Amino acid sequence: LNQTMADKSPHPRDAVIVQAIRTPLCRARKGGLAQHPPATLLSTVLSGVLLKDPTQPNSDDNFLLSPSAIQDICIGNVLSPPTSAVSFRMAALSANIPHTTSLSTTNRQCSSGLQAVANIAHAIRCGSINVGIGAGVESMSANPMHELYEKFPPEVDWDTMQNCENSQEVMDCLIPMGVTS
Repeated sequence: LNQTMADKSPHPRDAVIVQAIRTPLCRARKGGLAQHPPATLLSTVLSGVLLKDPTQPNSDDNFLLSPSAIQDICIGNVLSPPTSAVSFRMAALSANIPHTTSLSTTNRQCSSGLQAVANIAHAIRCGSINVGIGAGVESMSANPMHELYEKFPPEVDWDTMQNCENSQEVMDCLIPMGVTS
């Protein structure tokens, strides 16, 4: 049986994207958003995604969806410090999403935002939630890749890692994402 997506009937548990917005792309450390921490960028996007028209002010008739309808949020992120989950929770609360909405973070390197969307879609498909937000946030200004391992070196036994059978591949994990992409 070779059924295409076009032939497939809708299912009540199908996950659909009903709104998608993003912040503008800017240059790291030089762009218009360089001084804004990731949580501020996220708060702005979370506020906007709930609106029918994100360019208009918050008003009851402009809500696409009530913030209280959001059951889960997953944020994809790579470079933020260990406290980022707290910052992202604060961003959700500042976007008027209630404290009853759960929030998690995921790190899948360059596809963290996509993984966050997939996590929410999976939760909808399996019936854990009905409505969620999958998002990604990053700031190369706040967390430059070239400083990542200086600020937060991996907690490993360096002798073991550098002297194992596949040490070259192990040590290649330290190559910054900007170089590998």
